[in-house]
Amino acid sequence: MMSEVLTTHQVAQYCHVTMTTVVNWIEDGSLPAYKTKGGHRRIKKNDLISFLKKHNMPVPSKRRIMIVDDDESIRDGFEKLFRAKGFEVDIAKNGFEAGVLIVMKQPEIVILDLIMPELDGFFVCEYIRKHSLLSHTKIIVLTGFPSKTNLKRAKDLKVNLCLSKPIDNETLITETERILNE
Repeated sequence: MMSEVLTTHQVAQYCHVTMTTVVNWIEDGSLPAYKTKGGHRRIKKNDLISFLKKHNMPVPSKRRIMIVDDDESIRDGFEKLFRAKGFEVDIAKNGFEAGVLIVMKQPEIVILDLIMPELDGFFVCEYIRKHSLLSHTKIIVLTGFPSKTNLKRAKDLKVNLCLSKPIDNETLITETERILNE
């Protein structure tokens, strides 16, 4: 799910409209909002959902995650784990597949292996960070090769978190939820 309180930018991204459109919805009374002490508009999640339903627009149901890893057993295991926790899960077996699917699916978070054949995880990170439609996407790097060089390069690409393989399921779920709630 999305956070309980949203910015006009987040609502615009979700609805695929401009921030000006969201502000117009607020100003004409269609979309309830309030202002922070700093003058920024905020929209409560429940108010957005009511607005979306009233205007026959898609309503978010589950959190969407993408698992990108060249190891089939890891992909399958993580897919089962996250589906059991109520996530919508998309899978990519390499960076090329990820690049195609990420724009179509626009996951909230990507769990990404760094070292893969063809297009690697570093390429995927760069692609996500450069694409305006994906500015909301969070990245957890999960690598079997946590060298200082790899971790520094990943952090330079503004990943949200770097974790090492192997990882226990509980830690992965806990860290994913923490990153999603930041």
